[in-house]
Amino acid sequence: MDITKEISSKNTTIQVAHDLQRQLLEMTSFLRVMNNYYKRKLELQNQIKPLIIRKFKERLKKIEDNKAWLQSLPNALNSLSGDFLNRKDSFKFPDSIILFEAWMHLGIQALYPRIVLQFQFPGLLKGEKVRNIFQFLYSTSRGFGFPIYFGPEFYHYKFKLASIFDPLLKWSYTVCHRANQAIVVGNKRLKSKRHHPGEIESVIISEFANNIYKGIDTLLHGYFKNEAKILGKFSSLDNVLQNSTFSYSIGDHAMRIERNNVGRILSLPLITHDSIIKNYGVDFNSYGKTLLDVNKTLIKKLNFYRERRNALISKLNKKDKIKFRLEQSKHSAKEFARMSQKLSKKYPIIDIYGHYKTLLEKVRELLFTTPIYKHGTHNSKEGRGNLKETNKKREKTDDYKQQDVNSVLLSFIKKYEEKHKFNFEEVEVMDKIEQLQEIIAKMWLPFKERQFKFALNKLNELLMIHIDDENYEQNITELLNKLLPIIAIYEIFNRPLFESVYPESIPQTKRPWTYFARFLASKYNPFGTHLMKLFNRLAFHNWSFLILKKGMNRNEFFNYLLKLPIWKYIPKNITTRMIQQNS
Repeated sequence: MDITKEISSKNTTIQVAHDLQRQLLEMTSFLRVMNNYYKRKLELQNQIKPLIIRKFKERLKKIEDNKAWLQSLPNALNSLSGDFLNRKDSFKFPDSIILFEAWMHLGIQALYPRIVLQFQFPGLLKGEKVRNIFQFLYSTSRGFGFPIYFGPEFYHYKFKLASIFDPLLKWSYTVCHRANQAIVVGNKRLKSKRHHPGEIESVIISEFANNIYKGIDTLLHGYFKNEAKILGKFSSLDNVLQNSTFSYSIGDHAMRIERNNVGRILSLPLITHDSIIKNYGVDFNSYGKTLLDVNKTLIKKLNFYRERRNALISKLNKKDKIKFRLEQSKHSAKEFARMSQKLSKKYPIIDIYGHYKTLLEKVRELLFTTPIYKHGTHNSKEGRGNLKETNKKREKTDDYKQQDVNSVLLSFIKKYEEKHKFNFEEVEVMDKIEQLQEIIAKMWLPFKERQFKFALNKLNELLMIHIDDENYEQNITELLNKLLPIIAIYEIFNRPLFESVYPESIPQTKRPWTYFARFLASKYNPFGTHLMKLFNRLAFHNWSFLILKKGMNRNEFFNYLLKLPIWKYIPKNITTRMIQQNS
């Protein structure tokens, strides 16, 4: 589906802060990510080189027996290339790394957010009518880190008191480099992805009673803040967008929304909720209403069985109460376990109510902690594999359909019944879950068969486009316009709601990384993002001094950065291509 016109529309736009500091430092951040990406790619290539050679020899042996071996050779090479690229995918969409790597090749055109998608869900909090997720797409993500920063001699600073102040300030010339080294070591030990192509960041705007609108910003790595900010009273969401500006942190791209439109602005095309329904047949708002109805029913039933169970326990004599409480302990001794078995036989209804309570709690948790597509009929192996494996499944349509399974909720209930020899007889709950399964299946299955398959075919075509092609930039731009919305929608389908839509659905105690992100971003922490912002300002002033001294424009400055010797791993042909297109 070609929706280039939809993306290029100027009728619906989002205003994003675009001050000079962001414009300049995003360039160094982008090139750092690109350099580190190709470094990791080279390391991976060296690791799997023996495996690739062995596979290639096996393919050649098969090709020798094929009379059309000359036509088969490119396919074998493409398959090997695909096997290699698949290992570095940072997104859940199979092999989207292929697209994001090509996006980086656009150089200065790959900077800053490209498009915004609006996903609409029903409100969860008291008085919240509608929750809008505004999703911004970037070509790269740096993660938490300090800017590229050199000493004054690099910028040709000359001032009389340099000999006096240099010993005092010398630490500041290397602190960014040392801090980034420490962050890299920490990320390796934690096995987290710091520099990677492709990035999605979100901001939540909710409508409450009396036309009050509130916004929730994101912290580092997309963690939502716990507190919502009041944006004010507006007649509509469009009015909110007209009087607000989105801004992002340099490199990490954590998003926030501000009430006033000030400074330089970058207008981005917005793909609205209605456009997503029209072009892709995906209505998350209708799905969300059904899901919250299921959640409401689960809470009602959970309270019912909890109260009935507690009432029966309260009627037990003291001796039986002690035995029963020991049964609940995970660390009970074997003799107590035997007593609890006798107790369960003596009071079977308490045991049954306990199973209902436990099962309802687990199902309710699964609503918000499992990917959305799993709430409907889906393939048990989806979300894994790569482009090559996915295409093989698609070729075997009958086998693929036979692997379809019920929603994760119904599957869990069935397994629980089998494990505990217990019959879950809540007809109302089962009907609600089946209704949810039907709604999500009507969205997910057609999306998977049309848009998902279309995107996979386009990614296959992308493998055949070479960077030296005359119309390379135009072809990549067209593919970005067609595929980025599909990938963004796919990401919503493949993420749990607590992660992308309803962060408050899971207790904070079960989200430890949110605490860490809040600690780094806290205004009371002088060594977190505040220190990073300080060095961003210092780096900006230094680069600005150099730009003014050399009289460079934006393109010339980008080319100047590209020629710095610190980018050791970006291939020369890519560097040359980006310089040529900016000249």
